[in-house]
Amino acid sequence: MLDFFATFGLFYFTVLLLPVLGLSYCVLGISHKLWLFGISILHPQVEFLKTTTVRTLLDTHRNQGIISVLLSVKGQAQPEAIRRHLQEVVRRRDKSGNLTFPRLRHCLVARCGTYAWERAKFDLDQNITVAPLSYKGRSVTEYNIQDYVSEIVSKYLPQNTPPWQVIIIPSSEDHHYVLLKLHHVLLNDGLNIGDLLPLIPPTRQVPGTFTSKSPLVEVLPKPVAIPKLKQRLSEEISNFWNEFVSNYDPLECTELLKSTPGVFQFQAILLVALVSTVKECRKGFRVIRNDYLSRGKFVVRTLKRECKKRKITPLTLTKSVLVTADPRNALKILAKLLKSVIIFPLHFHMVLFREMGALFNCITQHYCEYSGTLVGTLYDYVPLLFGCLRELFFYTVVIVKAPRTIIEDILLKKESFQTITLCGRKSVAWSDPVKIEFIRSISKSTGASEIEIMLASISACISRYFIHTKHLIPDSLPVSLRNINSNYIFGTGPYLKPEDSVSGILCVNLPILDPEKEVSVLENLVDIKNNLTGSLQKQGLSHLLSLCQTKFGFLTKILPLSLLGVYLRYLSRKYAVSVTELTSRYPNVSQRTLWGQEVSSVIYWRPPQANSSVSLCLNEYADHVRLGVMCDSQLAPHHPILARGFPDYIQDIARSAGVTFNQ
Repeated sequence: MLDFFATFGLFYFTVLLLPVLGLSYCVLGISHKLWLFGISILHPQVEFLKTTTVRTLLDTHRNQGIISVLLSVKGQAQPEAIRRHLQEVVRRRDKSGNLTFPRLRHCLVARCGTYAWERAKFDLDQNITVAPLSYKGRSVTEYNIQDYVSEIVSKYLPQNTPPWQVIIIPSSEDHHYVLLKLHHVLLNDGLNIGDLLPLIPPTRQVPGTFTSKSPLVEVLPKPVAIPKLKQRLSEEISNFWNEFVSNYDPLECTELLKSTPGVFQFQAILLVALVSTVKECRKGFRVIRNDYLSRGKFVVRTLKRECKKRKITPLTLTKSVLVTADPRNALKILAKLLKSVIIFPLHFHMVLFREMGALFNCITQHYCEYSGTLVGTLYDYVPLLFGCLRELFFYTVVIVKAPRTIIEDILLKKESFQTITLCGRKSVAWSDPVKIEFIRSISKSTGASEIEIMLASISACISRYFIHTKHLIPDSLPVSLRNINSNYIFGTGPYLKPEDSVSGILCVNLPILDPEKEVSVLENLVDIKNNLTGSLQKQGLSHLLSLCQTKFGFLTKILPLSLLGVYLRYLSRKYAVSVTELTSRYPNVSQRTLWGQEVSSVIYWRPPQANSSVSLCLNEYADHVRLGVMCDSQLAPHHPILARGFPDYIQDIARSAGVTFNQ
């Protein structure tokens, strides 16, 4: 009972805050515009960013959100081909003749604590670099490429140049590497990562053919009965309206124009004219000026035109009143009533027979072939209404429990293993590939999802890191989980937005495998599965809120930025480790460069910001998965341990589950 009152009390307090949040939204929106207007006067030579994202809020000069993508390409390096591709992207123009990506030519600066774009002399050669063929006196091979790439990533982007860079890394072997570094702000101005990568765009799939199996994508289950009921009611209303129009629209039933309608018929014709006016206005508003005067004139003209088509005039209204008041109409109505009374017994028995037949069909055939019967209507709508009520009750419970869940499961988590002072520079590493089919075979054997199996391997990697650095191994570690699909990296085109490929955030307690305790890898996998399932059941609304922030800037518009920045930095101390699952929309398909070379591997790193120190990315590409690690450089040189044992621990889980697979 106390739990119920605590949960309901927190929910009631949250509801009381809604008017305050609405007022905050209005005040912050106006103050933000006034602030931009004021600093634009002080600095007219720059163009300030109009939107604020979470990453923009957490950005500092030392700890910038620089996204990195590494391509491993078979064949010799082609610097000139890459340069031609980037030159075409920078010079690309839209139908109006304007530059498609003007920010690729601008420098990112900070004025009055706000990001702004500054025009500067652009030289493409400053953003393209061909790295030396040797590293520390040795040829670049697969044995030292990780150290080489990590050193390049750890360096800040050059000053006074646009915040993106492409580094071509030749190798002594028959392949080379292409490293892309770009500031996250560029993705807010219509640019996609795939626009800068010199790859053939993936084949466009038919909408609806891709369904991600990751449990991180749809944490809050979609309603089923509510859309069905909505569709059924829409069909019924549409059929009723079409029948109504066919009977009372003079344009459909021309016989109405041959006689004077009664009052009720006149009202029906007027209703049809009003609905037609609304439809025409919805179409016409797209091509006229967007001001109240132009729209008002258009509505009046449209209404007059629709009334004229149907001969709706004051004279017609007067005649319809006189026709209705004619005594002969009263005699006609009386005759119809007498006829109904006479045939009522026969009609009653026919209705009863149809209802009994409908009931028999529903019981024996689970289908009602008698349309328009009460039994058939109840058979169709009662299960749907029951399902809708059950879904509404489920979502109500989720909403009521959400404030307490956010406080207990997110805000009150203990701080994780961060014991360092962040320097802001980043170091990277990655694991050897693991076949996706191998992980799926383990999933079928254990009943765990693919992400749970990979989290179990990550748990062992973190445990090994603690042992190597002589830290105390915690029982569990709070981590944040997020899923993105491969369109975020490979997708191109003006209608594809990066934020549409990103899911919400889920917070999970990740059990850490301790070799000194008698806990097997399968028992640890079961604990991970239980924790993930519990988080999925409780954090549906918080997952949706984080998704709304990614797509629409929900939180940054209703909360003061200073307060939100403190809150996010507080959370990042508790969730110093983030895990990103990159799922492929094109499984078992390898990308190719524009000149035909095959891309054997793609590794994406999502940068940690604020007080987060480790970002782990599960990169699914073609037929394999690699674990990519990006962490603060203060964790170097031990950070490769977080990725190196990833395939071995997958093998350990497979052996414990009795799974064999020839890779």
